Amino acid sequence: MQIPADYKFAKELLEVCDSNQDGRVDYQEFRKYMDDKELELYRIFQAIDVEHNGCIMPEELWDALVKSGIEIDDDELASFVEHVDKDNNGIITFEEWRDFLLLYPHEATIENIYRYWERVYLVDIGEHAVIPEGISKHVHATKYLIAGGVAGAASRTATAPLDRLKVILQVQTTQASIGPAVKNIWKEGGLLGFFRGNGINVLKVAPESAIKFYTYELLKNFIGDSGDIGTPGRLVAGGLAGAVAQTAIYPMDLVKTRLQTYSCEKGNVPKLGKLSKDILVQEGPRAFYRGLVPSLLGIIPYAGIDLAAYEKLKDMSRKYILHDGEPGPLVQLSCGTISGAVGATCVYPLQVVRTRMQAQHTTSGAAYGSMSDVFWRTYNHEESRPRLADIWETTAAAAAAVDDDDDNR
Repeated sequence: MQIPADYKFAKELLEVCDSNQDGRVDYQEFRKYMDDKELELYRIFQAIDVEHNGCIMPEELWDALVKSGIEIDDDELASFVEHVDKDNNGIITFEEWRDFLLLYPHEATIENIYRYWERVYLVDIGEHAVIPEGISKHVHATKYLIAGGVAGAASRTATAPLDRLKVILQVQTTQASIGPAVKNIWKEGGLLGFFRGNGINVLKVAPESAIKFYTYELLKNFIGDSGDIGTPGRLVAGGLAGAVAQTAIYPMDLVKTRLQTYSCEKGNVPKLGKLSKDILVQEGPRAFYRGLVPSLLGIIPYAGIDLAAYEKLKDMSRKYILHDGEPGPLVQLSCGTISGAVGATCVYPLQVVRTRMQAQHTTSGAAYGSMSDVFWRTYNHEESRPRLADIWETTAAAAAAVDDDDDNR
């Protein structure tokens, strides 16, 4: 039987078999599980076998997958059949179907079975270790986009005060600290002042996620075998997809920064539409893309550092903490938090340059001329070392956002 060599699956299987929940599985419990699972698998086998000839034909399997909302091409269908079809005669008998799925601990729906096959296919036992991509493009992509959008909106709202504080500190050209910045934000708008700009920040989650998701899937087909493009391929595809998504929604990001850095009394913040119109009329359409270059330059280095640090930390946790065991959610969360913080710190100077270019009006007499102009003026007239308070804010925001990315690792 081909099953994923994963502690998670073994634990779930034991939990399902252990009917009296005493922490052990005796013969009677295991026998009952086998009988119940075989009956469950027989029922779904009968549902797929519409011709009732005792076997599943490839076209019947394809029909069942399509009805469940799973898009699959001919090569993937052939690979699915090949993994289940032991005698390689092109059809799946009930015995082959049962043997392939007998130790699958979850409910045997066609969608769950397909996900299980993907896991078996990606983690090929005894051969090449492959980093699973987590979210498949085949299984209800819309559900993942909606779930990701909701999670992204929640995390951005939770970290909105830190984000506003970070932006305020980044645009300060004189030495600033957290305390006075917090007081100024409170003075301008009270508690709601800490959430200024969060509306548009949440609004751009859905289009950014959708563009990034579908661009990534499209790029995978150009890079190589979409089933396994390897870590370098994932890094390149993910970086380019992030660049496309960032470019598409960048005007919203600039307006958010202008909104967060707008000086006002008693919370009299301009409306989003008026602020956008003023930028267009007074500075022209190109103003909406100020700071795009440093923003794009930071994407692939951040992703590479984040991924490398994450994998290294996971390997270290397996070796020194878990003693060759699989890391659980808490360990993965910790690894993701640290790797995200390391990545954010490494590209932080580019973030400062981008934010300063976004916040400054092009009509200002002392406006920055280019990315290099921001860098040299900052280097020459301010402390060249990064402000630790600013980096702390970025690190805290990165840590809070790890849950959004954790499922994609």
